[in-house]
Amino acid sequence: MNDEPIALEEWRQLFEAAIQFKKQASWEWMEDKDYFAVTDPYTGEIGYCVTLGAGGMDYGLNVYLGQTAPLFLQEIRSDFDTFKGDSKEVMFSARAIYVNFEDRTKLDKKDLSLIRELGYKFRGSNEWPQFRNYSPGFVPWSLTREEVRFLTVALEQAYEVADRFRQNDKLYFGHDEADEGIGEKRLHRVPRQTPEGIFWQDEWLPWRAEGSLIGPYTFPDELALRQCNKIKQSREVWQTDFDYAKVTIGGRGERPFYPRLCIWVDGKTSMIISAQLAEQADCREEYVRQLIELLKTMNRKPARIEVGSVKAYYALKISAEQLSIPLRFHSRLDALLDAKEAINESF
Repeated sequence: MNDEPIALEEWRQLFEAAIQFKKQASWEWMEDKDYFAVTDPYTGEIGYCVTLGAGGMDYGLNVYLGQTAPLFLQEIRSDFDTFKGDSKEVMFSARAIYVNFEDRTKLDKKDLSLIRELGYKFRGSNEWPQFRNYSPGFVPWSLTREEVRFLTVALEQAYEVADRFRQNDKLYFGHDEADEGIGEKRLHRVPRQTPEGIFWQDEWLPWRAEGSLIGPYTFPDELALRQCNKIKQSREVWQTDFDYAKVTIGGRGERPFYPRLCIWVDGKTSMIISAQLAEQADCREEYVRQLIELLKTMNRKPARIEVGSVKAYYALKISAEQLSIPLRFHSRLDALLDAKEAINESF
């Protein structure tokens, strides 16, 4: 499906929807907290639509995808509370399609070529539509046919919802049939196929989704952990974390990605014990395996492990318990931060 050619008419429909959305300028009365859900009539996937522009910097529409999309948006609204301020990790975890209205200089050759082929003319700052896909760990990329169709629908629905919201800013409230008083619900636009075509109707989702973007990770090789638990404990303190490296990897014609930089440092001597790149955005299995290999190679366990992020804490929590190694989270570990900076500067 991802390799399906996109017809010029499908691109034109997307541009027309984007142009109408831009003319409406709904960011003048809607904020990013006023997001709503739309079901893709072609695939059934739910996207969460966020209007950008109230802050006067970025203008456009983001459509967040996947089961974690509402949790991601709640995390942003809470100032990254769950991740203790690790905003980079949260932003890189998003899966979304979007249109941004940019300056001409922000568009690449393919963007400009498509605009010329369609016969559109744009002038000025924040006027040029740019369509992209966000995927965890990857650089922004061009849309697939499936994404072009869904983003077109999302823009059309965003236009309609914004018009309703301007007339009634209580659109999202008072539709909760909960037992305990009047609560809050989030608008969900759902398509229904009829003989006359697609008919859109309102449904209502919980204002807050249950669950968390992050939780403890269980390493699959329990035997390897049990074997390492027999290793004697030292007085060393290890500091560790994993982040997206400040370098991209990808062959010609391939979508570049940001590898994970997994670092282990001696907290007392500041010496780097290990620094490795992992290709997978979800590198937790490889991260724990690195710990196991370090324990085997060095033939000693640290007195404790200090981690520099919540994600690293949850990645190691269960395994550290099985290894009888105390685990601590600290938002600032100087030896670890110095090692990260030195390695990233070397790329």
